[in-house]
Amino acid sequence: MRNYFHQPSAPRGFTLIELLVVVGIMAAMLSVAAIGIQNVDQGQATVSGLAQAQSLMDEARNLAISHGTRARLCIHAEPNEEDRNLRFMVVAFERIERDGSGQETGRSWRVNSRGTSLPSKVYFHPSFSQAASARISGLGSHGTNGSEVRFPGGNNSTRQPNYFYYEFNSEGVASEQGVDESGAAFVLCRGSLTTGDSEPRVIGNDVDGFVVWRNGRTSPIRDTQFLTR
Repeated sequence: MRNYFHQPSAPRGFTLIELLVVVGIMAAMLSVAAIGIQNVDQGQATVSGLAQAQSLMDEARNLAISHGTRARLCIHAEPNEEDRNLRFMVVAFERIERDGSGQETGRSWRVNSRGTSLPSKVYFHPSFSQAASARISGLGSHGTNGSEVRFPGGNNSTRQPNYFYYEFNSEGVASEQGVDESGAAFVLCRGSLTTGDSEPRVIGNDVDGFVVWRNGRTSPIRDTQFLTR
C-alpha cells in the first residue's frame, strides 16, 4: 500500500552566511549601544562637576556670612601641575585676628576643607567663564591671579599656587572686594589638559555652566554652544 501521507522533512539549520550576517548585526548594535553609554557617562561627569562647584559656592557663601568676612571658592591654576590644574578646588575664608580687647591685629586666609577634584577629564574653563559673564549686562567675572591661599597637599613649590576664585563678602554678596559688578559665570568642559597648558582643549561640545548671582543663588546657562563656535 502506498503511503500518501507527507513525511515532514528534517528541520533546516542556518547557513554559515546567515550566521555571519546575524553576528555582524549584533556586533554593530552593541557598538552603537556602547558609544551611547559612554557619551551618557561623559556628560554625567560634567553634570557631576557642576553639582560639586555649586555645593562649594554655597559653602563659601555660608562661611562668609558666619565669619563676617570674605570667603572664596578657589580653583587651582598652575600649568606645571597637571593633576590639579583647573581641577582641584578649595574653599577658604579670610580670618580676622583680634587681640584681647577685640581690636583687629591682622588677617590671613585659611582653607576650610581638604579640597575637591573635579571628575576625570572635566576642567574649569577660564576664558569660557569670562565670555559667558560678558554676555550678561552688569554681571562681574571670576577673580584672577589669586595667591594668598595655601592649598592642602601638593609639593612644596605649589602649596601656595596661583588660582582663580569666586568671592563672597560678609553679607553673602557674590562680589570681589573693590569691584562694583557682582556675580559671575562658572563654566566647565570635558577635555584634555597636559603639563604647561593654561586652558583645556575641549572634546566635542561638552560644555556646561551656571551663573552665580549677586545674592548667591545659581541658575544654569541655557546656551553654551556659542562658546565653542
